[in-house]
Amino acid sequence: MKEIILFLIPLFLLFSCIDRQTFKEEKLSQEIRESFKKTLPVLKEPNLYEIIGRKPSTKELELGRFLFNDTILSRNNDVSCATCHLSNHGFADGNSINIGTLGVGGPNGDTVGKGFGEGVLSLDRTLGQDGFGFHGRNFMFRNSLSTVNVVYRVNNSTDVGLFHDGRFGKIHFQVLLPIHTPEEMCGKNPISLNDNKENIFASGGPLFDTPVKINHSNSNDDYTGADTGFFNAQKEAISGIPFYRKNGARSIPNRNECLAITIAKLRKVPYYKKTFKEVYGESGVTDLNLAKALSAFVLTHVSNRTPYDQFMKGENSLDRDQLLGLVIFMSEQGKKIKVGDKEVVGAGCINCHDTATFGGNGFSSLGVKSDVRSPLSQKSQSTSLDSGFFSRPRVQRGLVPECHVEGISVLETSNYAPDIGRANGSFKSDDCFKFRIPPLRNIIETYPYYHHGTERALGTTEGDLKKRSLAALKNVIEYHLRGPVNPSLYNRRNVHKPFFDEYLQKDMLIPYYAQNFVDYKLQNPSNSHFPLKLSTMEIDYLLKFIAFGLWDKKSTSVGLLGNDLSHPEKVPSGFSPSVSRDEGLQTELPPSFQK
Repeated sequence: MKEIILFLIPLFLLFSCIDRQTFKEEKLSQEIRESFKKTLPVLKEPNLYEIIGRKPSTKELELGRFLFNDTILSRNNDVSCATCHLSNHGFADGNSINIGTLGVGGPNGDTVGKGFGEGVLSLDRTLGQDGFGFHGRNFMFRNSLSTVNVVYRVNNSTDVGLFHDGRFGKIHFQVLLPIHTPEEMCGKNPISLNDNKENIFASGGPLFDTPVKINHSNSNDDYTGADTGFFNAQKEAISGIPFYRKNGARSIPNRNECLAITIAKLRKVPYYKKTFKEVYGESGVTDLNLAKALSAFVLTHVSNRTPYDQFMKGENSLDRDQLLGLVIFMSEQGKKIKVGDKEVVGAGCINCHDTATFGGNGFSSLGVKSDVRSPLSQKSQSTSLDSGFFSRPRVQRGLVPECHVEGISVLETSNYAPDIGRANGSFKSDDCFKFRIPPLRNIIETYPYYHHGTERALGTTEGDLKKRSLAALKNVIEYHLRGPVNPSLYNRRNVHKPFFDEYLQKDMLIPYYAQNFVDYKLQNPSNSHFPLKLSTMEIDYLLKFIAFGLWDKKSTSVGLLGNDLSHPEKVPSGFSPSVSRDEGLQTELPPSFQK
């Protein structure tokens, strides 16, 4: 009996300590909720009726899920939407700048893990070739954005907010863009013949036995087939794609033609032909209905079950460190706040990450460098008035402001020029080098960080993705705390000592006056609080709140309407696997094809 009592005493003391600790955390939770009750953001339920005019049916959501994961949407049958939006990366991917069609590497089919960092990862996807001698040569423009909580950024009235630079806010328009964008799913490789020396895309051939009407259209040069840069052109009926253009050159499918190829292939798959009619009526498989199905699925990717959300409902779901991090996040910069037995310094993060998604709507410049592989950071593309990504004939789009200053932001000795960001979409000089303030929910899953994914925790040998993400995220926090730096003044007492960026992110070509670390809503913000001094412990508190307090682990598996978000192991086209197929060919007909 004595032995039993002696054994139980430590257990009693342990449980007593746990109870006391739990009581302290509950008391701390109540105190913080009361102190910040007027400013703590609350995430509202998305209203799909306002956004797309309906509540998607179970069948429509399953159709969208299959389409999202089917490589049939790409011209070369090698990539799907999921190639850049993987569930084990928070519906983003692990590459700084990804490669769409004609890329190789990353997970495929059922090798994708069901949770963050599980299974095969996509960290170093690289350029491949099309099987006919054409080698891929294009990286995408910027780091892949997560589809989680995109429902809160859709804006049908102003049509802004979905991209890093704020272009496009209409989800039905945006979801089709990758299908007809050369760098993503369309490709720049010319039409090739199959083993029987046939052009399967020819008029009257196996795919274009009937014309395909394109509503989501662009204008193209009739002689060369080249895209002329005009969105929302007249509707076009495409009856086929010739092997040679009128000018004698091999055909490289333009935007409309890539979208038409996708529609033509989908019409040859029995499941898609049948299900589109069941969901959308007699119109069946069209580009507009494809947009509806993809949009319905993507809009259910919602993070609203985080520990923070449970905390807002009165639960004791944030631990002590996360609670202290929340206080630091919400409090005024440099202000000392007493929390329980601790005193912490406010970081003022809420000034910019000021919505219930903790960001995602405003635009600000942190002076972060761009990736030299991106077309948007090459001087030949970004500064020319006659060519380049946004510089093609601009009657429709407007004139991009001259963000770059010769000798300052662009150098004669280099082809590198910082991505001008928001100014691409707004055409305002005040928006030069600004990017959308990222939403922080589930940010632990969307490594690497910044608009070109340049924060990869370089120098860290850690192979575990969660730990590497934490190291990179900590660097991001410390970069923010340092604030704007003017390298020309930084060492004015010792002009021979160069500015050294310990976080390897400061772009020396982005002018000091273009940086805004304080409040994106202010026209002339004061940066007097920087550098903001937080202790190592306070930075860790902040890191734990952002990384784990705002993490909804179910948001990549269970959708807003209880629908399945996982990657299917098989897709209706018969192409397998469902995420990326390094061996895909443009001359393949869907395995489920029926004449």
